This record gives sequence, C-alpha cells and structure tokens, in this order.
Amino acid sequence: MEKRFEYLEHLSDTGIRFYGKNPAELFENAALGMFSVISDLDRIKPLEKRVISLVSPGSSMEDLLVLWLEKLLYCHEVDKMLFLKFKISFLKEHSKRYKLSAAIFGEKIDHLRHEIKIGIKAPTYHQLKIENRNNSWRGRVIFDI
Repeated sequence: MEKRFEYLEHLSDTGIRFYGKNPAELFENAALGMFSVISDLDRIKPLEKRVISLVSPGSSMEDLLVLWLEKLLYCHEVDKMLFLKFKISFLKEHSKRYKLSAAIFGEKIDHLRHEIKIGIKAPTYHQLKIENRNNSWRGRVIFDI
C-alpha cells in the first residue's frame, strides 16, 4: 500500500505531507492525515455521511485545500464529529476558481472510545504547497494548534 500521508516536525505547530495519484486523492489523503493528528483513526467508524460542496475563494488549488480542511474542522467542532472516509466526486477548475464536491463519513465523538490527541485550530498558509511531479501529486500543510 502506498503512503497516504506522514507527519512533519514543526517548532510550535504540527503538519503533514500527503500524497495522491490525482488531485482528488491528494485532498482525501490530506483530510485523512488531518484527522489522524486529531484522533486515532482505528477507533473511528464511518457511520454518518455528510455532503460538502465548495468553491475556492482564490484561484489556486492551495486556496481550495485550505477551505476544504477548514470546512472539515468546522464540521468536527460544531457537530462534534470525527471523520474517517473522504470521497471526492468532483474537483475541477472553473472560471479561475476550483470546485469540489465530496461525501465524508464519520461519527459523533464518543469520549469513551475517542481520545482527542491534538486540537487543530486551523490549516495555515505557512509552508503550504501542492505540486505534481511526473503525475505524482504531493502536498504539505502546517496546522495551527
């Protein structure tokens, strides 16, 4: 199995490097990596489905990535959810903006089974990067904790 993400050392915050065969898989693995920072993925069950549609505020994939991760954190905080599975059905550039549609799967936080390891406040633009090298996508994001 190919590596989906890895943790990055950072002086005061935390981050991940994530990988994918295409932009959709890259964004799915970024989300998975972020939730692995928050809690133990092995204890999360994909019991509830949510649908998310986004349009980037700027003209880059990085702008869309930040918005995607912010939306997931919003769902996590407001709905008290942990997510495990992410299926992006649409990620395209349109009129110099990127659009994304996804189904996300997870469950309500159960403090008897779920430990919150690190509370993430937000993804940041610090060292944010998405690149395509020989049809292999990779990215990096630092989280404010």
